[in-house]
Amino acid sequence: MKINGKVIFPGNVSGEVLKYDGNFSFLGGVDPKTGIVKKLNKSIKDKIFVFDSSAGSTVGSYIIYGLKFYNNAPKAIICKKADETIVTGSVLAKIVTIENVDVEIFQDGDFVQINNDEITLDIEPTEVVTSILMHDEKILILKRSDKVSTYKGKWAGVSGYKENLPPRDAAKKEIVEETGIEYPKLLKENGFMYLRDGKRLWKIYIFLWEIDSENINIDWEHTTYKWIKPEEIKNFETVPGLKDVLEKLIDRKF
Repeated sequence: MKINGKVIFPGNVSGEVLKYDGNFSFLGGVDPKTGIVKKLNKSIKDKIFVFDSSAGSTVGSYIIYGLKFYNNAPKAIICKKADETIVTGSVLAKIVTIENVDVEIFQDGDFVQINNDEITLDIEPTEVVTSILMHDEKILILKRSDKVSTYKGKWAGVSGYKENLPPRDAAKKEIVEETGIEYPKLLKENGFMYLRDGKRLWKIYIFLWEIDSENINIDWEHTTYKWIKPEEIKNFETVPGLKDVLEKLIDRKF
């Protein structure tokens, strides 16, 4: 899989990913004399360091330079947003740095190659569609049966493989098969998001639909269903990423 980003400091390197979830403070977050990332208790040296953005003081840029000075620097930095700390530090230390990257794609131990603005990751995404159906300000969740291949017993939206169809057509096909609803009204189509679950990478095309009735006919993939208020999603054991899908589609945090 090839991923493109915006180059902050160019170069060609390869190595193993060290992943930090969220924003990272170089000041206090890593010891430049040892290279140990304190929260992870792992060395940053010669890794491809992946995180959201930096946090804390801009003095962190000198910590990045200190990592280079003490020969403990990462080979590269991959982030969602390179703020002043990252830009200044990576240029001072001449560390290959790329921003505007969806960092959820990566996990510890991945091997990546970087060629300026292009990142190559040795994994291919599985394309799926997920739809949230809405009626009278409630959303539909379905409990997956023991007959499905993944996430047995978890609550989900209406989901399935994209196969060779355009995403919207695939989503409508799954709605008909899993609920019997033939004419849902499309409220929102919000592109796609990535979800990493172990060795599998999902590329999820997400949709919000409205239907006229709460009465549906589930198929073999599910054992039961519920209509719930969106904020109740946190009370259910769902498939990975369902809350994120819902938040993206209705622009609210839960």
